[in-house]
Amino acid sequence: MVCTLSKTTATDPGGAAPISVMPPDVIQTHILTSLDGPSLASAASTCSQLNILSSHEHLWCKICNSTWPSSNTPRVRKVISTFPNTSRSFFSDSFSYVMASASNCHRKNIESTPEIISAVDLFQREKVVLSRVVETETESGWFRCSPFRIDILDPKDSVETSMEYPREEEACRNLEEKLSLSWIVIDPIGKRAVNVSSGKPVSVNRHWLTGDVKVRFATVLHGGEKGSAKEATVCSLLVTFGKEMQVREICFQIEDMDGNQLNGRDSLGILQRALEGERRRLRNGKERYVEFVRKKMERKERKLRRERKLDILCVALAALSVAAFSTLFLS
Repeated sequence: MVCTLSKTTATDPGGAAPISVMPPDVIQTHILTSLDGPSLASAASTCSQLNILSSHEHLWCKICNSTWPSSNTPRVRKVISTFPNTSRSFFSDSFSYVMASASNCHRKNIESTPEIISAVDLFQREKVVLSRVVETETESGWFRCSPFRIDILDPKDSVETSMEYPREEEACRNLEEKLSLSWIVIDPIGKRAVNVSSGKPVSVNRHWLTGDVKVRFATVLHGGEKGSAKEATVCSLLVTFGKEMQVREICFQIEDMDGNQLNGRDSLGILQRALEGERRRLRNGKERYVEFVRKKMERKERKLRRERKLDILCVALAALSVAAFSTLFLS
């Protein structure tokens, strides 16, 4: 395939010339460097020449660092350098927020993932509010048996912001539009990464007692056997702001459809399948989360109906037993 550029001349005002007429360094310096990640990927797929020119590491490294400032830390840069196509592979893995069903993916032995790295970036519109990297060991019995939870901030730590406290419901809805979160889970051994955030919040609520503002980001993943509580699981990322709108907490948990927090072993298995699974760009993470909550409520209602039927059956059996005993005793 030959790439062409529009070229207007006196003899052929609507003519086109091959892109090869332009020096490669001009294309890279003045054209490709001005593109964002998706545009650069699209340009790379148009022809072999642009594919070669757009494959340079410095282009993708620059895009990764501008998209996710946490990717520019020494630890993450070192891990990215081991990916098959370095920064290009990392961008491809991390830019797509939603994974296809992981239930059909090959299950790796969790022993092959002794550590996961969380690269977290919180934005207020285009402004970086917080950028942190946290390493989590996954081999200890404490991690695998305890409820899975990753905290980005220490309990006594906080990050100041310039946001105003949302005192009205309309202000809470506006906050959904202002904030975005990227939480990239990196497997340094498997050389893969996955973004488990919904990008935009799925809910913003004020705590009725403390006044804290809790912003939830969430991505729904397929977790296990159909009909079980783990049929669908949700990666729940909670950002808590104090009354002065300082960031007081950012944590990551995984819950099943019964609302139970999964332990480290089960959570690691779900994350492994997500890391291996096919990716696609998120369209509306909030709709998927609302659907998950709806199914969760339906499951709870079915469980309550079964329990009520069981209670009625037990009461009926008890009444029959009393009646039978009374009949035998009186006779």
